[in-house]
Amino acid sequence: MSSPRPARRLTIVVPALNEQEKIADTIDGILPLARDLLDDFEIILIDDGSTDATGAIMDGFAAQEPRVVVVHHAQRQGVGAAFKSALLRAKFDGITLIPGDHAFQNEGIARMFKAAGAADIVITYRDNQSDRSLNRSIQSHSLRFVLNCMFGFWLFDYHSMIIYPVRWLRQIPVKADGYGYQICALISLLQLGLTHVQVPVSLNAELKGSSRALRPRTYYELGITIISLLRRVPIRNIDAGQIPAHTGRTTPR
Repeated sequence: MSSPRPARRLTIVVPALNEQEKIADTIDGILPLARDLLDDFEIILIDDGSTDATGAIMDGFAAQEPRVVVVHHAQRQGVGAAFKSALLRAKFDGITLIPGDHAFQNEGIARMFKAAGAADIVITYRDNQSDRSLNRSIQSHSLRFVLNCMFGFWLFDYHSMIIYPVRWLRQIPVKADGYGYQICALISLLQLGLTHVQVPVSLNAELKGSSRALRPRTYYELGITIISLLRRVPIRNIDAGQIPAHTGRTTPR
């Protein structure tokens, strides 16, 4: 007899800053998928200091769905800080962050939800980055190459959607608050020896214009994050007793 499917219970974090044009599309895409594919879920919407109608739109969804809650920040705190605040209140074993700007196609979100529980970490990778601007494509591929060479995990992507194990994420030190938070968290968890699967997802078409990911401050934050990861002793060498027992699951390639 085949083993029973792992329970899919997920805390979904959706941060947004001034996304009144896209936040409804984002939530309307996530909600039916969560209802159909997950055994249980909660959605934590974070209005990160928006000055438009983003917060009001979020409140409208929360009024209609009891599993949706809204956290309002009076001032912008950044994606990393928003995610860490949601992590403290998460009530399920897995947690993921889905951007509030409707960046990902619903088919990819569905694949991620279906993979929940297949390994300790579910790592999605963007399979259509060549459709983005040349600068964004070069940046993403270069960052992946550098991180793979430095840390040896040979992932397809380090900054797409990820399902993290709440238990272990709460125990590791992640000092980055901005763009580098997810990279720091993911590498730290992989250093624990946790298993992972990689799942393809696709980006929606981007709007024309400047991207926050290309600003000098972003490069500075990434540099600080990588230096901090290189300077510290890998977590697996600090306390072997923290490493979870292997469950017999393999890491697909």
